[in-house]
Parts: sequence; structure tokens; C-alpha cells
Amino acid sequence: MSMREGLYALLGIAGAVIGWHYNLQYLQQPDSGWIDWIRQCMVNPAATSALMDLTFTYLIVGTWIVFEARRLAMRRAWLCVPITVFVSLALGLALFLILRERRLKSLGPAA
Repeated sequence: MSMREGLYALLGIAGAVIGWHYNLQYLQQPDSGWIDWIRQCMVNPAATSALMDLTFTYLIVGTWIVFEARRLAMRRAWLCVPITVFVSLALGLALFLILRERRLKSLGPAA
């Protein structure tokens, strides 16, 4: 694993662990669920702004992963998209970047 891949892995895992620390705290609250989570993300303009930015980030990253994976003929890299949504954006993106780095190495310097 290269230093760059290691950094991606470290940041992706840290993002997932820290995010899920708070997700698990949230899930211990009564009436927790996706609808309530979204409602709580819209309690004020600042929180709504962050939610909208995050929503468009998911859409942009997901689209880029699909097109970049096709361009580089990366089989099963599309699996990173549901990982970004259901596990962690940081982890899914980091995993894709690691897979992309490895694919680019396998293609050689012409890539």
C-alpha cells in the first residue's frame, strides 16, 4: 500500500468511526430514524445549508465514481456508491480512491 493509499484509508476509517460514534448516539434516542434525522438536520438555516451541501456532495461524488470507474474499466467500483450512502461518505470515497490508485498503477504510466 502506498503512502497515498494509506492516507486515504486512515482518513476514510477515521471519518466512518467518528461519524458512526454520533450515529449510534442518535439511534439510542426515542423515535430515531431517517425522517427524524433529516428533520433535525433542518432545524435552522445553518444546518439546512450543511444538509443541502452534503446532499449535492453525495450526488456529485456518486456520479464521478460511476463515470470514473467506467472510464478506467474498474469492475465493481460502483459498490463504493452505496457505501458512501449507507456507511460513510468518507469511507466510500476513500475506498474508491484506493481502488482508483491501484487501477492507475496497473495501467502504467500512459494512464
